[in-house]
Parts: sequence; structure tokens; C-alpha cells
Amino acid sequence: MKIHRSATLSAKQMAEVNALWNEEYPQKLTDRFSLLLVDTTLVIHFYVLNQQDEIIAWSVLFEKENDLRFSIIVSNKYQQKGLGSALLAEMKKEGRAFSGWVIDHDTDLKSDGTFYQSPLHFYLKNGFSLDESCRLNNEMIKAVLVRANR
Repeated sequence: MKIHRSATLSAKQMAEVNALWNEEYPQKLTDRFSLLLVDTTLVIHFYVLNQQDEIIAWSVLFEKENDLRFSIIVSNKYQQKGLGSALLAEMKKEGRAFSGWVIDHDTDLKSDGTFYQSPLHFYLKNGFSLDESCRLNNEMIKAVLVRANR
């Protein structure tokens, strides 16, 4: 498995990440991928391709409001194969602490009608710390902040 790294994605790659986003995240977040990187400074994409050169796992580090943040998606067809952990390890090589919002409940529906499974345990298993004092709770998302320390 090769992890690619790039400051930008092609239009085809952006469409593939948006499709992954829409498949894997709760339906309430459909087509909101393009908003993620608005008003960011530093952006580094990390991704894994299948044999057809399609993105099957993706993550990004981005700086917003003087904070280094991240997002990650692994296609459900490729979960439990170490891709997510490998992407996190690659981001940690940047040598800076970063954080991200994680949905910490299993009550949101995905576009295919199944329930979104919270990845909180995955982050804790990968050495992230939970910051219960930082929560999002609005009509779009209910999430808690996790931090990866250097």
C-alpha cells in the first residue's frame, strides 16, 4: 500500500473524495466536503489508490484559524485493513499536534440507510486524546474533539 501526498487534488480526485464523503459520512453532511477547506492556509492531502487509480482512503491536514486540523475517510469496502491507521501515522510524521471533530454516537443515518458507526474507539486506539470540554452540537453534527499529540 502506497500513501500518496499532495498539496492539491485533481478535479477527478476531488470528485472521488466527495463521493467517499457522501457514502461514508452521515446523510446530513452530504456534499459538504467542498466547505471543509474554505479559508484554510496549509493543506496536505494523503491518499491511497486502488488498482484502478481511484481514491479508496483519504485524509487531510489543514490549518484554519491558527489550528492544525484533520479529516479522514476510508471506503467501507477497505476498512479494517490498516489504511486509516496508516494515514494517521503519515499525518503524525508532520511533527505537529492536530485535532479534529469526531461523531461520537451511532444514531445518524448514512445515504444508504444504514447507521453511521462512530469511529471514536478507532482514534483512541491510535493514541488520540478525547477533549470532552470541546463539543459541537447543532442540527448538522454532534461531535467531540480528539487530539493527536506529537
